[in-house]
Amino acid sequence: MAFVNNLAYEASAGSGKTFMLVVRYLSLLFKGADASKILALTFTNKAAREMSERIVETLEELPERGELAEIAKECEMSEAELLARRKKILAEFLNANTKIMTIDSFFTQILRKFSLYASLMPDFTTASEQHEVKLMSRFLKEVSVANKRSTLINLSLESKKRVSDIFRLLDEFYLKKEEFAHLSFAKKSTQEFEDEAMAALGALQGIIRNCKGASKTLLNAVDVADFTELKSKTWVYKETLEYWVFKKCFTPEMDVHLLTIQNAVKGYDRAKEQNFFHALNELVDIYKKAKKALYVDESELSFSDVTLLVYEILHRLNDSEFLYFRLDATIEHMLLDEFQDTSILQYEILKPLIQEITSGQGVFDEGSFFFVGDVKQSIYRFRGGVSALFGEVARENATEVKKLLTNYRSQKEVIEFVNATFLSKIKNYTPQLVREEAQGGYVQIRTNDALLEEVVEQVERFISLGADVNEIAILCATNGDGQEIKNSLEAANIEVVTETTTKLINQRSVKAVLEYLKYLYFREDIYRHNFFALIEREVAPIRYVDFNAVKLVDVVKRCIDEYALFSDDFHLIRFLNAVASYSDIEALLFEYERLDMAAASADISGVRVLTIHKSKGLEYEHVIVLDRLKKAPPSRDAIIYNYEGIKLHNLFLRTANRELIDHDYAYALAKEKELAREDTLNALYVAFTRARENLIIIQKEKDSAFELLDLHDGEFGRLTSLKKEKKVLKVHKKLPFENLYYGTQSDLLALENEGEDDLRAINFGLALHYTLEMMESFTLEAMPNAVDMMRNKYGFALSDAEITEIEKRVKNLVQHEQFLALSNGEIFKEKALRFKNNLRYLDLLVKNEDGSYTIIDYKSSLNFSDKHLTQVRYYVNAVKAITGEQRVSGHLCYLLEDGVRLVQV
Repeated sequence: MAFVNNLAYEASAGSGKTFMLVVRYLSLLFKGADASKILALTFTNKAAREMSERIVETLEELPERGELAEIAKECEMSEAELLARRKKILAEFLNANTKIMTIDSFFTQILRKFSLYASLMPDFTTASEQHEVKLMSRFLKEVSVANKRSTLINLSLESKKRVSDIFRLLDEFYLKKEEFAHLSFAKKSTQEFEDEAMAALGALQGIIRNCKGASKTLLNAVDVADFTELKSKTWVYKETLEYWVFKKCFTPEMDVHLLTIQNAVKGYDRAKEQNFFHALNELVDIYKKAKKALYVDESELSFSDVTLLVYEILHRLNDSEFLYFRLDATIEHMLLDEFQDTSILQYEILKPLIQEITSGQGVFDEGSFFFVGDVKQSIYRFRGGVSALFGEVARENATEVKKLLTNYRSQKEVIEFVNATFLSKIKNYTPQLVREEAQGGYVQIRTNDALLEEVVEQVERFISLGADVNEIAILCATNGDGQEIKNSLEAANIEVVTETTTKLINQRSVKAVLEYLKYLYFREDIYRHNFFALIEREVAPIRYVDFNAVKLVDVVKRCIDEYALFSDDFHLIRFLNAVASYSDIEALLFEYERLDMAAASADISGVRVLTIHKSKGLEYEHVIVLDRLKKAPPSRDAIIYNYEGIKLHNLFLRTANRELIDHDYAYALAKEKELAREDTLNALYVAFTRARENLIIIQKEKDSAFELLDLHDGEFGRLTSLKKEKKVLKVHKKLPFENLYYGTQSDLLALENEGEDDLRAINFGLALHYTLEMMESFTLEAMPNAVDMMRNKYGFALSDAEITEIEKRVKNLVQHEQFLALSNGEIFKEKALRFKNNLRYLDLLVKNEDGSYTIIDYKSSLNFSDKHLTQVRYYVNAVKAITGEQRVSGHLCYLLEDGVRLVQV
């Protein structure tokens, strides 16, 4: 099987998608590709981390891994040849500037590179603390300034939606605006349609009044006061009036008037729709202006802002080809994961890069394109995903598509049940194959309207048979259902883990530290009592802390030390890492509830309860899929988007009964219903395929979420003892805990300066480091931009004299001949260095033309010079070990008030 440059895999659930991604990536490395020129995009940070870890793990254990044979086939090399090169490939990968990241991170990286085109500084943030609140406030101000308050109010009244709902619609329109740029919306009067309909009604009433056989019911049916009442009449939407009470008085002329009424109602609906979209479009322009004001003034964007700005920069500017060239020069191979979840706008950004690669021209003679996905797991249409994209992209780029059919996750009974259930339900469903060793498994369908009682009973059944509670998952429809399931399980004394309980801020030790910080800041006794209650100690006085003099992270470390809170508690380690990113105590206390960091999973135990959407990408030994506790609400989406393939053809305003008289709307609504049906089927497919061993489905008698599947009670396979041999964990000798911190160079610098107890020295050092990091080149010409960026980020903490001093020191450096000679090579700034389980960052790593390396570490004072020497020696040894290159020199670069001093280590 030779290497295919342009390839895609349709990868059904559990069919080895990650395996094939890793094989592809490693095949590229063994074929000579530079890891820094391979772009691998995922949808979650977790997936990106797992892919990086899997690549390293596979290389380290290659002789025993199943990937070895596949890589040999792809590269057309012998296994012995691959094994001989394995260590070199691993070292090169670890030393490379790899591009394995989320698609959002990639777009953020592009935007930072070209941020000035969008009137942004490159140090913008995508953190969303209070973002929606600030945006809403800014938007309402802009609406007032533009005299569009009445437009907003009328839109809310006419659509019967609250302003907050209109705000969500605006965001939806904002994201899709590029897709419907070919459409136009014009204001139109509805009065002519109302008049036309009422005139036809008058003629119809005249016919009926002259009919001797007209019953009172018939007369009441056409007794209409106004157009609004007329629209509500069911007879208006009939194909003919030759039915019901109209039949006795029916004449063909009545249907002529009916058709006139229907055309008028259709015209009215379309005019209302145009007016709605016209108003929404006007407000979207103001919404966009508010967004821009927010990111220009505060350098704060949402991920959707990033995507749109990147699209505009790369597609709207005259020099977009130049921008793409600069991007292309560092990307020769592209790997895309979970491609069915990609939005149209995301694909439009990637498209020119993909087409350059697949064209095989210029720098792309040896380029390659690879993507994997499963249309059956497309469940994010509400976030802009279009299931047709997978096939359209394959056709558009002449990509060879292969299918992965063997299921490596589940047992036979689960696989065969899923195949039988979805074969006739999901379009183009190809049954999965069962691997030889997977001959067990158990599936049960139970109908019981007492859903919560049944789910508790099933969990107790699993536990009684010896199941590990951490391998039992209950999948439900909504977060509200999840909360009720949690309450029922906890009432039965069963431990539960939910998305809420797995949040870092909800862990007892972290809650305690937060109460401690609240007391120090607010000085309210309730927080002191809460703190001691959480750590189970007698209430005592707490020493005052001056947050202006001490870094926040050190206040937390002092709390942990003073009250001996650290006892193998990984939650606190994660919290320390999170706290380090907060600029001040106010930012933490008023925004910590938005901290979306998970707790240390090793310290959490219980049955997992999560929604089907959250379960995507996960797997468990025992899965219970629970029906909706309440009837599913009707679709509330105000707008129906009508796609033809991946092109947005038209959009409609959802209107009751409109499908009965407007064929275009009826067609779009029917397609929307079919897509909603597919969404439901895909979600159920995702749910059922999470199970490795055992699957239980609990459904209601009526209004079941499983109605589409026509499931009947029954059992497949046998449920036997679920006890498994527990892995014997190696007991390690306990190490003494030392309160050390390894972060970026800037963080280390700040810690060193703490000995001087000089906050100004800390800020000065941080700002100096940042200026050097932002220098595009070590030249006088590059200084103004770097200084502007530093001023933007640290200006609030520095005096004009200090900023001038930083400029002077940097100017001295870029004119220092010895430094310029040392830095004359391929430069890596703030280079991450992982060595002996430690992560450090090098200020400057230079790869010289002869293959040797030079390490330069910046310092702003001569204090702690012994520590500086030790630190750089560590870097030198680490680079030697990682690269295998012995010619590595280390230098301390002191940027002092009276000049630059270089010290070779």
